[in-house]
Formats: sequence, C-alpha cells, structure tokens
Amino acid sequence: MTSLGATITQDGIRFAAWSSSARRLWVSIFDEQGNRELDRLELKPEGEGVHALFVSGLAEGTRYGFRADGDYAPERGFWFDPDKLLTDPYAAEIDRPYACHWRLAARRNEGSDTAPLMPKAVVKALSTAVPVLPPLFRPGGLIYEVPVRAFTKLHPDVPEKQRGTTAALAHPAIVEHLRRLGVSAVELMPVTASIDERHLPPLGLSNAWGYNPVTFMALDPRLAPGGLAELRVTVAALRAAGIGTILDLVFNHTGESDRLGPTLSLRGLDNQAYYRHQPDGRLVNDTG
Repeated sequence: MTSLGATITQDGIRFAAWSSSARRLWVSIFDEQGNRELDRLELKPEGEGVHALFVSGLAEGTRYGFRADGDYAPERGFWFDPDKLLTDPYAAEIDRPYACHWRLAARRNEGSDTAPLMPKAVVKALSTAVPVLPPLFRPGGLIYEVPVRAFTKLHPDVPEKQRGTTAALAHPAIVEHLRRLGVSAVELMPVTASIDERHLPPLGLSNAWGYNPVTFMALDPRLAPGGLAELRVTVAALRAAGIGTILDLVFNHTGESDRLGPTLSLRGLDNQAYYRHQPDGRLVNDTG
C-alpha cells in the first residue's frame, strides 16, 4: 500500500498526495522558518490517483505544503487553484496555528498566493508506538470534559509557560485536583489543529473549543507546542494517577466550511472525493 504524506528515508523524503481529479500536483518546500518558498517541485502520477516524488537531501524538520491544479468550477464541486497552499492531510505536525483571512477563501485568480497565510507541515519521524494497555475507565465512572486552554490558563501553581497547554494537565496540582474530584477519565475537547469560523474575528471572538478542525492528525501548536510527545507524556502522567484520557475528535465537518469558506487542505486536493454537498451550500466530510 502506498504511504501518503511525507516519508523519511536515509537519503531524503518521499512526498505523496492523492487526488482523483487533479491534473497536476506540486510540493512546495520552505525555509526553516516556514516563511520563504525555496522550491516548487511537481509530483509524478503513479496511478490510482497517487502523485509522488522523492527529493534527496531533505531531512526531518523540513517544512512543506502541497498545491494542486485542475478544473475550477465550484458550482460543480471543483476548487483547484495552485495559488492555494494546501496542508498535507497526513501531516503529524504544523508549525503555526491556522488564522482566518479573506484571501484563503478568494476565488481563483482573485486572492494571490496564500502561502504567507498558511501553516506549513513539518516532516516528523513518528516515535515508536507505546504498548497497548487496557483502558482504565469503567462504566459508571466520572468523565470530566476539559477545555485544555481554559482549564489551566489562570492556574497560579502551573508554570506560566505551560498554562493553557496539554502539558499543564500533567502538573501535580492539576492531577491532584482531578483525583480529589474522583475523576475516572478526562475527555479532552479537540486538541487537533482548527480554525476560527469566519464570523468570529469581526466580532473580536475566537473558537475556544476546537470543534472546527482542519488537520486531523496534527495537534494545534497553541495547545500542544511540544507536539505528540507532549500529549503522550501527559497521558502517561494521568494514567499513573489512575485517570484515563479520552480524545474528542471531529470528522463529520471541517474548517473549510461551506461554499464561502477557505480552501486549506481537502477541498483543494479533491473536493468531490472528500465532501458531499448540501442544498444550502454546506460541505460535509464524507469520512464522518
């Protein structure tokens, strides 16, 4: 089976993306800060919708994004626009949060290159899987739903740099508080990368709960600046205290929203494959 996303080898990185209807796909390589595009390399069709390219000399930590071209006819479900930098759906880490901007939703040839506005995927070697242990939670136990940022942001005992992050949940003061309450498991409200709904910034508001995801496997760097390793340490610390962890995940819609929403990832790669259209113009993720 073909591995999609970025695969690290001894000699470089293999980039692969899937689209059933794109005519051309590229990978854009960025500098260490993720601000300047160093190269744009066309992926080669390998059959069954897979486009891939091996790039020698690249290593873990490389920042990148995809671009796709094909028909642009939103009324027929085609949103291809090579000016839109697209986050790899298989990215395990991104270098900054998503932020709303009108150009992310601009029509083709009306908004210019969106790379300066977009997070860059960061090539990461996944750590070795931990042993699968039996779940701690038992029916009848207390599940405590936790918004990570709000739960720890103002806690005076948590170091200021940790407040509002998943790492703060492993702090002894937080763990002891949960134990005193008799919590059997914490249910973390979404910690994967999300974006504000477009009506919130003009009101001076933001989505604090994370139920508007973009990148399903990359954590939001505001909530887990240490990435998957940070979350793993926190889960282990809670487990050692007898507290299980449940991750709240959203798969039935994304931050790409309706026909007026931004093009960030799945829509730009293959809108017709990933979404089904509703009469009111909403896009619903067919994976959900």
